Amino acid sequence: MTPELVAILIACVAGVAVAWLLDPDAAGSQLGGEAILLGIATSAGVLFMLSMMHIPWSRTALVTGVAIVALPCGWRGARRRFVDGRVRGYGGIPFDLLTVILLAGYALLATLAPVWEFDFLADWGLKARTFWEAGGIDWAFLEHPLHRIVHPDYPPLLPLAFDVLAVMRGAWNDQAAGLVSVAFAAGILLIVHRLALEETDSPAAAGFITAALVPFAATPWIGIAEGPMVAYGTAGLLLVRKGIQRELPRTVAAGAVMLGLAALTKNEGLTLIVAAAVALIIERRFRDVVRLWPALVVVVPWLLLRSFHALPTDLAESGVVSRIIEHLGEPQTILAAIRKYPLGKGLFWIGIVAGMVMTIRTLLRKERFVLVALLTQLAFYIAAYLASPHDIGWHVRWSWERLVAHLTPALTYVVLVALIARRGVSEPAAQS
Repeated sequence: MTPELVAILIACVAGVAVAWLLDPDAAGSQLGGEAILLGIATSAGVLFMLSMMHIPWSRTALVTGVAIVALPCGWRGARRRFVDGRVRGYGGIPFDLLTVILLAGYALLATLAPVWEFDFLADWGLKARTFWEAGGIDWAFLEHPLHRIVHPDYPPLLPLAFDVLAVMRGAWNDQAAGLVSVAFAAGILLIVHRLALEETDSPAAAGFITAALVPFAATPWIGIAEGPMVAYGTAGLLLVRKGIQRELPRTVAAGAVMLGLAALTKNEGLTLIVAAAVALIIERRFRDVVRLWPALVVVVPWLLLRSFHALPTDLAESGVVSRIIEHLGEPQTILAAIRKYPLGKGLFWIGIVAGMVMTIRTLLRKERFVLVALLTQLAFYIAAYLASPHDIGWHVRWSWERLVAHLTPALTYVVLVALIARRGVSEPAAQS
């Protein structure tokens, strides 16, 4: 898997340059995490642009395109960080041993065999391989009426990320595709570690919070879009949260970019942008609502192309209003399905509810942005079930746990931070 690892390394180097430019206040492991997430998106974006310019995909074209993006970003970002004195807090150990061990185990699982998830075989991986063999985005394939099972309206970031690995190897490798899930998990965990360290001022507390979030960042659905959606969505919410709490406008903008990338990963990312805006409005952070504009800049080109190529969306099929009215008239159907199918481990939710009860005052005072955003996103998910053209029981069964998994990491993070603040945990923080 050496070529794939080289591809990820090149993406991370480019990601550092982009992160320097977008978020000058990022330091330590936060910078590393942003580099991974932004670097993968940059490499995928280069393939997207090569396809739009009808330039055949090749290793040379990919590396050249990444360099063209990274060099000016790195030059401007480096001047801002080093010449203007924006860098703070380097040095130290960015990751804790337990987290590294758990992530290494996840990497072994993800690459033990060719990716086995059905949605990888029938959707994300199938599109990626089709694009790879076509040497670009195959619009005819996406437009074909018999290919509805691949969800042609789904955003292209993840399939293009798989293609980055294939282009670097010069061949398709199903087994190496699992590395993408590992990279996304590492990216969000690095960001979480730095944010937790800054908030708790305790390396032990930061290490505990990071390790606690490993099961949510390292999703069991390897090779499909849940992992990157969790990474970009959680990073977006937590960076916007940091920006509004510390009055860092550029960090808010960096969070907006992450939210835009979430929308380039799954359609649910579009509603997460709206949910973040709603939460900011309720917080009366109207200037910060405007600062979410980078999210739209990131995702609007895809939405225009999706419309131009008339790629169908299930939820928008004709009769959506009548379906919503019909389902609202029988709420017991959706409620019964939600009760029947699990949200994950019961003990975890008992712990989260207990933690929220213990810290309710802190949560309502300091974490309204995150809580309102998550509740709004949950409302969007339930509304999607009401508009679904599929059997609601079937739809809930195969998506409810995965959808709630999008929201779990951010909720867990703010509850753990509030619990630690309640206990007054504090010690000199190692800079990482």
